[in-house]
Amino acid sequence: MSHDILNLVKQALDDEISSLLHFRENLDPSIKDCVDLILQSKGKVIVTGVGKSGDIAKKISHTLSSTGTSAYFLHPTDASHGDSGIVGAEDVVLAIGKSGESEELNYILPTLKKIGAKIVGITANPKSKLAGLSDLVIITPVLKEACPLDLAPTSSTTIALVLGDAIAVTLMELKNFKADDFALYHPAGRLGKRLSLHLTDVMRKGEQNPKIGPDAKLAEVLKEITGKGAGATGVVDENSKLIGLITDYDIRKYLTSKTLTPEVTAKELMNPNPSAFSPDDKAYDVLIQMESRERPISVAPVCENDKTFVGMVLVHDLLQKGL
Repeated sequence: MSHDILNLVKQALDDEISSLLHFRENLDPSIKDCVDLILQSKGKVIVTGVGKSGDIAKKISHTLSSTGTSAYFLHPTDASHGDSGIVGAEDVVLAIGKSGESEELNYILPTLKKIGAKIVGITANPKSKLAGLSDLVIITPVLKEACPLDLAPTSSTTIALVLGDAIAVTLMELKNFKADDFALYHPAGRLGKRLSLHLTDVMRKGEQNPKIGPDAKLAEVLKEITGKGAGATGVVDENSKLIGLITDYDIRKYLTSKTLTPEVTAKELMNPNPSAFSPDDKAYDVLIQMESRERPISVAPVCENDKTFVGMVLVHDLLQKGL
């Protein structure tokens, strides 16, 4: 029985893959005109459709919006009850419908055209009413729906979805949309944080930044390390330039060869050449560098270009940010 189930799943996948390949091999050149139309438009992209096509339209609008092309999903029923007011004269409408005969969808298109928007019909039926109402038509031939009855939208919605992705990705390339731009639109997600967070956003600074002078005695060193809770302290000169770092490891290392007395100074305990980072470094890149070393470090100083000590970065703090 499980063997039959796997075969049925594979058959459904094969049907959709075959339809996608057929669509690619018979790619409608009008897709180029659609991309040019969106590029030249000073407005936004309105994506609309009914039923399963409407679900695909929502996803396409989200993908466009998150990749640098302002887009909005408009439900045809809502459009006929006032929401068509969101459409402007300089907008481009992507109207999706396999048969192209949906009354709800076709009903609103004359109104959108009257507003001044350009209509791009995406349909498998070149003779449909949707095609006739459109300024530009993209034909999406469907070899076979994965549905065994060849009725439920399966391959057809996959083709529409992939076409929307392809248009969005092409626009990204043509607009030179970069990772930093993507991060701007995704500030809360893990990917957005990895692209947008810099050390200045997460480092311990000001009163929270542990630092002492080179002549500080052992008690002051331990008080600064413990009190600021960073597990380390920077050692700075009179101009706040970093000259060293003291961690728990440095104190243990000192103990292996010398006696730890109250008179020991920060200068004697410190590592004079610690790894340091810039406040403009991306937090995620720093996390990777700290963890991928032959001997990983859990804390590091952050300095301006002139070695001014401005903060301390902890792996713990970076991980808490969800990087």
